[in-house]
Amino acid sequence: MVTHNSSRMWNNWLFFSVLNVALCLVFPLAGFGNDGPTSSHLSQERKVALTEDAPLSLRCSSIKGSWCLDFHLQKEVPWRTAPRGAVECPDNCNVGRCNYDTGYCDCPVGWAGPACKMRQKRPCTNSFRSPEDNRTEPLSHIGPDKRDLNWTAMGLTPSRCYGICDDDFGLCYCDGPMGRIPAPDDAPPGTPPIRRGRPLINLHDMPNTTYDGKPVPGGVQPYDNVYGPEGYCNVTKPKWAAGCGGPEDLNGEYCDEPNESFCPGGCSGHGTCNLGFCKCDEGYYGHDCARRKAGLPLLPSRLGDIPWVANQVHEPPAAMEPVPKPMRKRPLIYVYDLEPMYQSKLLQYRLASAWCTHRYYIRRNQTRFSEWCYGVESALHEYLLISEHRTFDPEEADFFYVPYYGTCMIWPVLHWADFPYFHTTGGPRILQVINMLVEIVEWIDKMHPFWRRRGGRDHIFLFPHDEGACWAPNVLLNATWLTHWGRTDLVHESKTSFEADNYTKDYVGWRQPEGFVKLIRGHPCYDPVKDLVIPIWRPPQHYWRSPLLSAPAKPRDIFLFFRGDVGKRRTILYSRGVRQKIYKLAKDNDWAVKYRVLIGDGSDVPGDYSDMLSRSLFCLVATGDGWSARTEDAVLHGCIPVVIIDGVHIKFETVFNVDDFTIRIPEANASRILEILQAIPEAKVRSMQAHLGRVWHRYRYANLPGLASELRRHMENNVADPLSREAAELSARKEVRLPRPFKGDPAVDDAFTTIMQWLYSRIPFTR
Repeated sequence: MVTHNSSRMWNNWLFFSVLNVALCLVFPLAGFGNDGPTSSHLSQERKVALTEDAPLSLRCSSIKGSWCLDFHLQKEVPWRTAPRGAVECPDNCNVGRCNYDTGYCDCPVGWAGPACKMRQKRPCTNSFRSPEDNRTEPLSHIGPDKRDLNWTAMGLTPSRCYGICDDDFGLCYCDGPMGRIPAPDDAPPGTPPIRRGRPLINLHDMPNTTYDGKPVPGGVQPYDNVYGPEGYCNVTKPKWAAGCGGPEDLNGEYCDEPNESFCPGGCSGHGTCNLGFCKCDEGYYGHDCARRKAGLPLLPSRLGDIPWVANQVHEPPAAMEPVPKPMRKRPLIYVYDLEPMYQSKLLQYRLASAWCTHRYYIRRNQTRFSEWCYGVESALHEYLLISEHRTFDPEEADFFYVPYYGTCMIWPVLHWADFPYFHTTGGPRILQVINMLVEIVEWIDKMHPFWRRRGGRDHIFLFPHDEGACWAPNVLLNATWLTHWGRTDLVHESKTSFEADNYTKDYVGWRQPEGFVKLIRGHPCYDPVKDLVIPIWRPPQHYWRSPLLSAPAKPRDIFLFFRGDVGKRRTILYSRGVRQKIYKLAKDNDWAVKYRVLIGDGSDVPGDYSDMLSRSLFCLVATGDGWSARTEDAVLHGCIPVVIIDGVHIKFETVFNVDDFTIRIPEANASRILEILQAIPEAKVRSMQAHLGRVWHRYRYANLPGLASELRRHMENNVADPLSREAAELSARKEVRLPRPFKGDPAVDDAFTTIMQWLYSRIPFTR
């Protein structure tokens, strides 16, 4: 029988699966004009193309302080040849890879221990351990043959398998002629299966009955679709095929064609990517295989042999000998090779390709940029790996970056199967990451001397989840936090409507009898002196119709715009009630017809999202369960953000003069939004639009090779748009629409670069 605990966790997983996707993705959808004579503010608008050679007066405009100029005018430091390690690992790490700096074995999924010889299983199962259960092994519902013990037995988790389970990953494959044949039990460690088989990635692909018609829990497909005479698992060309959303290294019409998978940095051309874990070539090491063991000659990178990877990344300059150039700019950042359970194993456990990453591969190794709203987790990691700011010498490092994948652990890894957990199986989802972070600091302190050297002040942690670093453990208090959530109050409570993310409701379990709140209590969610609120990840296709991508500037014929979750099925905690209040006002008073105000979700406001934003004068920014993506959506489209979030800094507020291009309204005055916006003079509006045109490029992530190429492709297509000619004619008649379409190199002074420039200004404070 299914336990109460496993039923609750399964229902939660389904609920959070739907809502996580809804929060991250904008559902696909199909002015208040300021096109009159120019104003005096037009002289402030960018007319010079933004390039590396552009004047600093342009590149450093509209900022607070001197951090941008200081970065560009700094005295560069010598670029030293990277040190190389030669510490041997026990038994050459068996199936893992040796870190020759530390002698530590990095083990892939399925393995653990000092020499990667201990099995670490994640079996497919129909239930989860209860929080009171003190057993250490995950629950399983498969036999020695990897098949489900009894299809008709009750109980359900996302990993329930009506086929053959890969119990290293918790992933189901077909049984039968097109199915999986595991390696023999006596095969050497790491032996691949005799036949990989076609995947059955989720319960939607599973049969809903046994062969003789008995119902099975969770399955959706008629039995014959999967296991009938012409079923997916039985014939080469079936009548029905499973949706091919993962694992990433299988694709094609029937999910059986080999495909590239994502590893940060693409294993540098010195290793092979296994769903997020780099298996390095002999003598190479590090989580991206960029390092070479001391005493061995450097070998040419194999990226040239895999152009679909080489299009996205390049070999890290930090690994090159001789060094690329004599001098370079600070900050210099050392990226930790963490224990894989904190990073690469989570990528391996994610199973579906579009989750947990900013980019992924589809059929024929084509790259897609993900709509995953926490994508900065992998994007910033990959940027640092191949950046000129990376150093392999911790003694010269200004900062140490800790590349843990906490949001990936929260969803979708947690509660797919009965493993992994961090210390406890119970409590809110964020407890897993709190415990992970405490464990990471202990691991760093055990493996390296650098945490204690400056009390963690020169260490960087990223907090991209909904309520940012509000629940960061106190052990990280001195570190630099990059977050999406700039809440400033010292005494704070969780305002999420997700009970499973509520960080103020304590949880006491047998492993943590004193609860977890004591680990996080007493600090603000963000310190504007030492931390930075950074933009969320938005892929190029999200703003493809924006003038920022050189699309024609359209008439701003939508006065106020918001499309997204307006709390129709939420508690009053959601959005602090702001979205709900404004939606009701707009609906009840017919604002769409009377004032060209479009507020609602996809059913209320159909149309192409990027096009509508690029036609909007004002855009509502109100919190959701934490940070709001609407700041980026507005800025990236040249729409003036109208921020109704009390006590919270928006993205980059401490480094830009955001009051020059945003409107702030107290939450108590949310119902007066229309009155307030209608009272703003046109000259003020155009001044704000002009200021937006000075900084909007800094809110996009662009400075990765493949990402920049994709942005340039969109720009070229938009310039070729016939509407561009009309816009040029308007400009010639001085009927300028603001902000002007962007001109220049999208990789220059983007969000990545802005973060680096700001970090340079923080170096003295870390000492």
